[in-house]
Amino acid sequence: MKLISKYLTFIFLLIFIIAVVVSIQAEDEVIFSIIDPQGDDYGPGYYLYPQNEIFKKGESLFDLIEFKIMKSEDYYNFEFQFVNLIDVWNSRYGFSLPLIDLYIDNQKGGSLDLFEVGAQVRLNPDYAWDKYLKINGWWISLYQPEDKDKDVIDFSVTGDKVPWVIKDPLIKVSDNKINLKVAQEKIGPLKNSYLYVLIGGFDPFGYGHYRGIREDKNSWFFAAPDNHDLKYAPRVIDLIVPPDKNQVDILSNFSQDYPQIEPIYTGQNNGVSEKDYIIYLIIFLCCILVVYLLRIIIIKRSGVNNNADKKEQKTD
Repeated sequence: MKLISKYLTFIFLLIFIIAVVVSIQAEDEVIFSIIDPQGDDYGPGYYLYPQNEIFKKGESLFDLIEFKIMKSEDYYNFEFQFVNLIDVWNSRYGFSLPLIDLYIDNQKGGSLDLFEVGAQVRLNPDYAWDKYLKINGWWISLYQPEDKDKDVIDFSVTGDKVPWVIKDPLIKVSDNKINLKVAQEKIGPLKNSYLYVLIGGFDPFGYGHYRGIREDKNSWFFAAPDNHDLKYAPRVIDLIVPPDKNQVDILSNFSQDYPQIEPIYTGQNNGVSEKDYIIYLIIFLCCILVVYLLRIIIIKRSGVNNNADKKEQKTD
């Protein structure tokens, strides 16, 4: 009975471990992640928030600190972690102030021009975009370069007239995180691709829906104090840059033209993930249990054989 009890305990434990492994594997696979410094939602280093009380309800309202791409069977999950997401205007999805532009270069060809005038930056000419996601608290849209010549003007907050809006998007906002799921077939492959991630202030009346920049403090515009020439000033408030680049250096270079921004490369996270380590650990524990079980069986059988030999010797 004791041996049967040990076998049953082992079987139940093995079933539990297999269930844990399956549940881990069912989770989204992280194919890329990058950390962005906290406290840098100031564009080229000195932009000030608009002065309306709406923008005084918290700090770091446009501060993106982490970006992840996860993959399930059919979807990509884009996760944007902010310091402080607030919903002062009761938006549709639960955040009112940031505007997210995500340009994706994942195939040959593409466009080097921004889809709309608004961010006031230039893209690196070596990395043309093929897909473009625009994300705000009221609507989310997905574009391709060939959509650029079509009418995209819409001055409504709801975005009901914006072309290429994703109907009923799979979006969840909680704990200062925005999680957006998009079908993989609409995006294409993302491993070893190049991405531009831009954060601005959402303004339904602004160019490209970006909140503008003024020299002096203003109720509804960002301010660039003591800067008298804002012709090429970027409207990007936070920007994810490659590890060897600096946001301030990039965005402050606009004396002669719009500043050129650099993409991040998704192929730099090809090492073993935390989830992989957990799976390997569980497999290792399973191996130990199997060895332990085999040891018990061998010992029991050896004991039976020894007892049989002794009985034969006594009989002789």
